[in-house]
Amino acid sequence: MWRRVRRVADRDFIAPVEATDDGWRLNIDDDARVLLVRLLDELKTLLTSDENDATRPLLHRLFPPAFQDDPDKEAEYQRLMREELVASRVAAVDSVSRLIGPDGPELLTETETMAFMQSVNAIRLVLGTMLDITDDESADGADEEDSPEHHLYAYLGWILEWTVRSLSAG
Repeated sequence: MWRRVRRVADRDFIAPVEATDDGWRLNIDDDARVLLVRLLDELKTLLTSDENDATRPLLHRLFPPAFQDDPDKEAEYQRLMREELVASRVAAVDSVSRLIGPDGPELLTETETMAFMQSVNAIRLVLGTMLDITDDESADGADEEDSPEHHLYAYLGWILEWTVRSLSAG
């Protein structure tokens, strides 16, 4: 079922996301899918919880200010748009959870693959905020960390990299 993508150091390597003639295939095992669905569920809980001083910074990268230099315009924008922005993210999370769950399709469409990429990126943005990773330089330092959270951050980045590559190839 899984195709060889390329040969690396005398062993077969299978990219986690690959373009095929008929769509995009997620080559991630069941444990990884369960993990991603759980992380998406945690993201959804964070998105739908009442924002407070503890959760507001975690969501900042998902909903950056539209008017950084004008607090009044920013407050009005948030009042008008926040609910719609959250609803859009929640709908994407629900859709991706179904796609990568046990009953999901074997192949994804380009739109579904894009939604997968955006949802994984959203998880990574929140995790990066939790780990105080602010740019590529601090992310490089995070690679040296040995915590499970830093390994998860790197793993999500690896999945994103291969998703972008597959979309570019497709």
